[in-house]
Amino acid sequence: MAGLGMSDRTNVIAIDIGGGTTKLALVDRRGAIRNWQNFPTAASSAADFIGKVVAAARQLQAEAEEPIAGISAAVAGFVSAEGQLEYNSNLPWLEGTPISALLTERLALRVHVDADSNAACVAEYIFGEGQGQGQGTARFLCLTGGTGLGVGMMAEGKLLRIAHGCLGDAGHIIVSPNGPPCTCGGHGCAEALLSTASLAARYAQISQRPEDDFRALVEDSERGDSQARALVQEAGRWLGIAAASLANIFLPDRIVIAGGLSQAGDPFFASTQESFRAHCGHFPLARASLMRASTGEHATLLGAAACFFYPELL
Repeated sequence: MAGLGMSDRTNVIAIDIGGGTTKLALVDRRGAIRNWQNFPTAASSAADFIGKVVAAARQLQAEAEEPIAGISAAVAGFVSAEGQLEYNSNLPWLEGTPISALLTERLALRVHVDADSNAACVAEYIFGEGQGQGQGTARFLCLTGGTGLGVGMMAEGKLLRIAHGCLGDAGHIIVSPNGPPCTCGGHGCAEALLSTASLAARYAQISQRPEDDFRALVEDSERGDSQARALVQEAGRWLGIAAASLANIFLPDRIVIAGGLSQAGDPFFASTQESFRAHCGHFPLARASLMRASTGEHATLLGAAACFFYPELL
């Protein structure tokens, strides 16, 4: 796979397979998203899920006005070099599925599959804060919050792949040893406290409105609801601790918060910044800036396409 020879108008079918929702779109080399669609990831079986993806991809093929170079999927969890999901505690029924091979066989297009944490990091590195003020950063750390909490890193222009094709499961760094149980089997993981799904569930309990979701939490917080504001600020404190711990280990010069968490509002981000400064060591703190991603909630979708168009970063 190579990005050479493709025009800016060439499309890929980008796929973001998240713990709660799967998104698909046509994305070009410049990061323009067209014909976006989504459906719940939950399925009766891996075969049923792949069938839904194939049907949606075929619809995008029919709608495309420009050439389609291939398919690039980002999936939450550990992904093998062959494009098979090895592990994801939020998607155990999809583990062992040869995603790349199945999509290649059924859609007759070149396919790339990578971890969603890698994809979001590449998206923000190419299209967002990784190139802030026109200056690329040498050590770029990206925390992406959605149904889970993914962490990816670019170091000297390359994705850092430490274990199982990615940075490892850094979203499960322990921030509260006596905290709630996590789907991974641990307790007090950043993901257990910070995923948009866990925050939505906690807010539904607090508000006693079962229909409340993460967006309701953010909107109520910004309207000044005291319970929503307190929960958002608490989440910011946990994220600050997670970011500080990771900064102490990886010594980035720029850290971004991407995905759904990047939409959590000013009270959340102010609390995150305060907690980060309070918990980070002097050496990494003097070098690292913490900011919101500019690619928003579509970071992983954009990143799936970027991984296809810019293989030299992988």
